[in-house]
Amino acid sequence: MRSSFARAVLLAVGVCVHAACANHRPASLADRFMLRRDGNAAVQPPSPTLEEAIGKTRQLMAQAHPEPKAKVETLESRDPALAKALSDLQASPTAMRHVDVAEAYRLRGSLDQAYEHYMRALHADSHLAVAYDGLARVWRDWGFPGLGLGDAHRAIFYDPRSATAENTLGTILQALGRRKEARHAYGAAGSLDKTAGYPLSNLCYLSFVEGKASQAIGECRGAIGRDPQLMAAHNNLALTYAAIGRLDLAKQEFALAGPAAEAYNMGIVHLARREYARAAEQFDRASAEKVAAFDADSRARDARRLANVAPITGGVEKQ
Repeated sequence: MRSSFARAVLLAVGVCVHAACANHRPASLADRFMLRRDGNAAVQPPSPTLEEAIGKTRQLMAQAHPEPKAKVETLESRDPALAKALSDLQASPTAMRHVDVAEAYRLRGSLDQAYEHYMRALHADSHLAVAYDGLARVWRDWGFPGLGLGDAHRAIFYDPRSATAENTLGTILQALGRRKEARHAYGAAGSLDKTAGYPLSNLCYLSFVEGKASQAIGECRGAIGRDPQLMAAHNNLALTYAAIGRLDLAKQEFALAGPAAEAYNMGIVHLARREYARAAEQFDRASAEKVAAFDADSRARDARRLANVAPITGGVEKQ
């Protein structure tokens, strides 16, 4: 398998396939926050460097766009789980209740609100690992993984047995292009929780990006063995099958998420293979399912435009 297919998939979808799933080493952050890997925390928690503090302040000021009150209220009113988390917080404003609310907002894309509640949690308990882990994810999801690196290390410092914190660190390192270190973090997460499939799934995706098909297939199968319902692992396995030309097997894996996801993801695969007419057909199939989460209509239009400009019969681009 050549990593050129992985790059083509990333370009086709923007970041990664829907429902799947992240060189320069910062001069001061990495060494300052490096922890011992023998299961023991460092003597002192990693403190924010001036570089990190200034960077965070600048980014928060640059992108501070508070959601209109009406929008937040609408989100609360239509989301029972979020409403309950807020109600529980009001009844008992503990640090963990703030974390619960923050996570609910983060999963719904309200990163400003998530950031605020994670910070409130840390104000109540400055040693709360899950709050640092949440902040690291917010910075990653905002598109500034480097600014989440310190928080990711602090999460591990305060809970060195946390598989999720190691996994978060892995996603941030991968987003920074530090793949070897990311692989180490994913491996640590998998060792800390031998029942979790997500670290192996992330290893699979990393191997896919690096063009290591056999390794990716083994890692994805391992993830599915741990958690058969983990759709990210099935999607990563499908991507790897597609990269080696086994579109039949890729289709089977994508189909586990439903007909809309299968059609949409196969459209992405055909788009990456420069099979534009076939991509448009798949996006049309996805559009017919009327699933709001998919931008299938616009994808179909783009594929047809590309087919008219540069029709290609198929196959991965040769290098």
